[in-house]
Amino acid sequence: MNAKNEFRLDELPPEHPLRQVPFTAPDGYFDALPSRVQAHVTRKSRPALSISWSWQRTAASLAGVSLIAFLVWQTLPQRQESIPGEALAGVSNQMIAAYLEEQGVNAYELADSQQLHYSLGSDTTAIEFLNVNPVDIQQHIKEYNVQDIPNRGS
Repeated sequence: MNAKNEFRLDELPPEHPLRQVPFTAPDGYFDALPSRVQAHVTRKSRPALSISWSWQRTAASLAGVSLIAFLVWQTLPQRQESIPGEALAGVSNQMIAAYLEEQGVNAYELADSQQLHYSLGSDTTAIEFLNVNPVDIQQHIKEYNVQDIPNRGS
């Protein structure tokens, strides 16, 4: 069983060792303490960080920036110019139709596309640059019967 011996310091006699101060400070110690701490702090101040610049550092920086610029220039994709008409002149209509079919583009959806109508606008001069003869257009219309085209509700 743990029995605690509780006591109060003020009830102990003044000569008891627990009532005695266990240590003593020299005279004037606490009077001089703030000035000693302040002197200790000011002595331990670190020197300011100084960076010296030399021609080697300038050359290394210039080389690094040049390397980054070269890598950016090499990794950026080159701008692709539009394909000239001469290159497309050798592509037959059957190859174009086969490509569109392979890509899943329906000819009727392509013809109905609002983007085509917006790109042509109300100006019909764009049709002149398509290199299509009016006779070919009429022949194409005759090949496809208008009744065979499903009604799109437009």
